[in-house]
Amino acid sequence: MVAMGGVALMTALVAGLLTAPLLGSATEDAVREPLSRQADFLARVLPVTGTGFSRGPAAAFRAELSVGLVAADGSATGVAAVLTPAERAALRAGQQVSADGVFEGESVVIEARPLRDGGALVLATDAAFIDEASATLRRRVLLAITLGLVAALGVAWFVASRVGRPLTRTAEAARRLAAGERDIALAATGTSEVDDVAAALTALDQALSRSEGRQRDFLLSVSHELRTPLTAVRGYAEGLADGVVAPDEVGEVATTMLAEADRMAGYVDDLLALARLQADDFPLHVGAVDVGEVLAATHRAWSDRTTRAGIAFETQPVSVVLATDGERLRQVIDALLDNAVRVCSPGDRVVLAASSAGAGVRIEIRDSGPGLTEEDAHVAFVPGALHERYAGEPGRARGGQGVGLALAGRLVDRLGGTIAVGRAPEGGAAFVIDLPR
Repeated sequence: MVAMGGVALMTALVAGLLTAPLLGSATEDAVREPLSRQADFLARVLPVTGTGFSRGPAAAFRAELSVGLVAADGSATGVAAVLTPAERAALRAGQQVSADGVFEGESVVIEARPLRDGGALVLATDAAFIDEASATLRRRVLLAITLGLVAALGVAWFVASRVGRPLTRTAEAARRLAAGERDIALAATGTSEVDDVAAALTALDQALSRSEGRQRDFLLSVSHELRTPLTAVRGYAEGLADGVVAPDEVGEVATTMLAEADRMAGYVDDLLALARLQADDFPLHVGAVDVGEVLAATHRAWSDRTTRAGIAFETQPVSVVLATDGERLRQVIDALLDNAVRVCSPGDRVVLAASSAGAGVRIEIRDSGPGLTEEDAHVAFVPGALHERYAGEPGRARGGQGVGLALAGRLVDRLGGTIAVGRAPEGGAAFVIDLPR
C-alpha cells in the first residue's frame, strides 16, 4: 500500500513539474489567438489607415483593446508607438507582427497586421489577462492533479487490499511451512499471480510431506531391521553369559554373532548413505547367491529366538544359485520371519522353505498363527495398515511399527521378484516370494 501510494504521489509531482512550464505559454497563446483574429478582421474591413475608429466595426473593440496605426511613412499613433522601428518596417513590408511591450505604464500583448495602403493596424490588450488566465488555469490543473492523486491513492488502496492480504496470508503459510507444519491449505484469491505463488507453495508442501514420509519410513524400516540381528546377538550373548552354550558350540555361536553384527553394520551404512545422498531407498549389490546358504544362515540366527519363544522353527532349503543381492534377500526373509514369530504363540510352528519354480526360486515363510483375512491380504504391504488394524488385539501386535511387511514388499520388487500372501497349510499365513534366476 505504501509503495503504491508513493508511486501515485511521485506521478502527480512529475506531472505537475512537467505541466507548469507549459501553462504560461499555453495561456499566452490562448490570449493572442483571439487578439490575432480581431486584428485580421479589422485589417480586412479597414481599407486605409485614415479610416476613423469612432464608428463601424472598429468602434466595438475600443472598450477592451488599445488600438494604434502605423502610417505608410512609418509614423505611429496610439499603441503602435510601442513597436520598434524594425517591427514597423516589417509591417510596411507586408508582414504580420506579434510582440510584447509597455503602453501607458501597463504591459501589453500586441498583434499587428498590414493594411492595403501600406500602413498597419496595431491591437494590444493588457498582459494582466495572461497572468489571470494562467492563475485560473493553474488552479484548475492543480485541482485536476489533486483529484487524480486522490483517485490513484484510492485505486492503490483497493489493489493493495486485493493483492496485499492474500500475499500476507501466503507469506504466513510459508513461515508455517518453514517451521515444520505440513498440509497447509491456501484458498484461491482470484488474482492469478498470487494464486500461482500459492500453487507453488502447495506443491512444495506436498513434496516436503512425501519426502519426509519416505525418510520416516526408511528410518522406521532400518530400526525394524536392526532389531532382528540385535535380538540374535543378545540371545547368544545371554547364552554365553549363562553358560548354556556347550564349549564345542562356542565357535559356531561366535561366528553367528559376528555375522549378525556385520548385518547391523550394513544397516548403519544405509543410514549413512541416506545422510550423504539424501536417498530414500536401499542400494543393491547384485552377485551370485546360493539360496540354500542364505536359508541356513537364517536358521542359525533365528533358532535361538524361536526356541526361547516356544515356537518350532523348521527350514527346508534348496541349493539354487541366483543373481541377486544376498543381503537384501536376507533382509526380506528376516522381516517376514519377524512378523511370523511376533504373531505366533508358544506351541505354534514356523516354516522357512525354498524350492525351484520354473525359471526361478520360490521361498515360503509359513506359520500356524492366526493368519490373515482376504481384506488383510489386500493391505498387507501397506506401511502400518495391519499394525493399525490389530493394534488393540493381544497377540496380533507385539511390538514393531507395521513397516516390516511393507519393507519386504518393496525390497522384493526391487530384486525383480513378486511377493504374495495367502493361507498356509499349517493354518496361518503364507508369504510366497518368487525370484528369477
